[in-house]
Amino acid sequence: MRYILLFVVLCFGTGRLDAQVVKIDTVDYPDPIIPKTDKYNFNTDFWYTIAIRAYAHEQFPQLLNQPSGQPFQNAYLNGILFKINDNQISYRLQAAHFNDKITFDNECEGCLPKVTGKFRNTAFKVGVEKSVSYSRIQPYLGADLGFMIQKLSTKGYGNATVFAEDNKNAALISPFIGVKFYLISRLAIGAEANFNIAYTYQKVNNYEDDSFSSAPNQTKRYRWEYFFSPVAAVTLQYSFGLINQ
Repeated sequence: MRYILLFVVLCFGTGRLDAQVVKIDTVDYPDPIIPKTDKYNFNTDFWYTIAIRAYAHEQFPQLLNQPSGQPFQNAYLNGILFKINDNQISYRLQAAHFNDKITFDNECEGCLPKVTGKFRNTAFKVGVEKSVSYSRIQPYLGADLGFMIQKLSTKGYGNATVFAEDNKNAALISPFIGVKFYLISRLAIGAEANFNIAYTYQKVNNYEDDSFSSAPNQTKRYRWEYFFSPVAAVTLQYSFGLINQ
């Protein structure tokens, strides 16, 4: 009898336990939610940058017997800049060409008559640029090394006393500072100022009259010159070749 009661208790207990067991594969769980990481959509890390020199307000090496403190000249859409970006430093190559009629003081500041002539200046520079920060607004600094070719001719401009051609070559060192503002991650506006230290070779041919047909009286000289560009370039820059792509 005792064994029969024990058997009944075991059967009853097993039935109760089976009623409480829930199979895991029959339970529906909602899909797990994994928090998404915030994405930083403003990325300025690109391998290459090309820029158009839209505007400049600058000085050039001395012309003829021009006094110190050469006048500033304005230029528009007259240069191009290419940069290779290597993490924190950019290597830059640029060229600019100025070609216009100018009028300037010759023997002394304010002296009359003023001299008018056709002026051309072409500059090539290579250098390095270092950004101070990497946000939408990026101050930067650096230096360029370059070479400049310059020519002035007064022929055909009605000057009363100065009939001359001024040819000058210059080796340049140009420290600069600037700032870039990114409109979008690939497109930026930049502005910079520089100070130019130049070692120049000047050859001036002076003629007797405006025909420029006589044998010229020629003078040559080497000298150090210093000139400033408060707005060396306002540029529109486009970057491409995403580094972390």
